[in-house]
Amino acid sequence: MSAGTEPARSSGAQTAAVQTPTSPTPTALVQQALAALGEPNRFRIVELLAERPYSVGELADALGSLQPQTTKHLQALEAANLVDVRRLGRRRVAGLRRDTVGILARHFHRLAVPAADDAALAEYGRAVEREEGGPSDDRTLHFTRTLDASAQDVLEAWTDADVASQWWAPRHFTVLRHEWPRRVGGPIAIALGEGGGTEYRSQGELLSRTAEGMTFELAPLGPDGEPLFSARHLVTVSGDGPTTLGLTIEVTGIRPGAAPAVAGLGPGWSQLLDQLQDLLRRRAVG
Repeated sequence: MSAGTEPARSSGAQTAAVQTPTSPTPTALVQQALAALGEPNRFRIVELLAERPYSVGELADALGSLQPQTTKHLQALEAANLVDVRRLGRRRVAGLRRDTVGILARHFHRLAVPAADDAALAEYGRAVEREEGGPSDDRTLHFTRTLDASAQDVLEAWTDADVASQWWAPRHFTVLRHEWPRRVGGPIAIALGEGGGTEYRSQGELLSRTAEGMTFELAPLGPDGEPLFSARHLVTVSGDGPTTLGLTIEVTGIRPGAAPAVAGLGPGWSQLLDQLQDLLRRRAVG
C-alpha cells in the first residue's frame, strides 16, 4: 500500500467518485478565446504580451486604465486560457499562453484553405455583375465532353429520372423532380431544391429525339411562373464508348430580372456536365 492511500472499507459504505476538471475541447477553447478577445482592451493586452511579459501596473499604464480594471481584463483572459498571471513577490506578471494562440492559429489556418466552391462562386458573382451591367443580349453556349459510356447510355442519363437525379443539380442542390416525356412534343419539368426549402423550377418541351441526339426547350421559371428566357438545347452524341457529347444552348428573349439565371448558365452547365462525366466514369469501372 502506497503512502497516503486509504485502505478500502469493508463496511459497505460507498465512496464518492473523485471528479477531476476536464480541459476544454479545441472548439470550446477557440470559442472562449474569441469571446474574450472581443473586448478591445483585452485584445490590446494580448498584443502587448506577444512582445514580452508585463506586470499588471505596466499593462494599466499602456492601456491608460486603472489597475482594478486591468486586473478584471486579465482575469477574463486567464479564464479563456489566453494568459497566465504569476505572483512574483509583490509583483503580478502576466504572460501569454502561446499554446492557446497556436490552437487559434491552426484553427484559422484551416479556415483559410480555399474550398472547392470558392472559385465557382467568385466566377458566378462576376458573371452576374456583367449581366446586370447592361442589356442582356441573345447568346449561344457550347460545351463538349468525352464520356465513358455508350451513346445510348449517355442519352438515357438525360432522360431517366433515377440517373439524372445523380448529376442534374449543382453541388449543394438536389433534384426534386425530373419528368421527361416518352414522345416528342411532351412537356419537360425539372425542379431543384436548396437548403432552407427553396425550390427552383424549369419547364420546357421535347422537340426531337434520335439515336444521334435530341433537341429540347428548357428554361427556368420566374416568380410569376413564366420562363425567364427561351433556351433551345441541342444534344449530340458521336462514337460509342467513349462517346463525344456536344451541348449547344441558344438563349433568346431574355426578360428583365433574369441576369442571375443567365449568368449561371455557363458555370452551371460546366459543373453539371463534369458531374455527368464523373458519374459515367464511376459506372464504367464499377
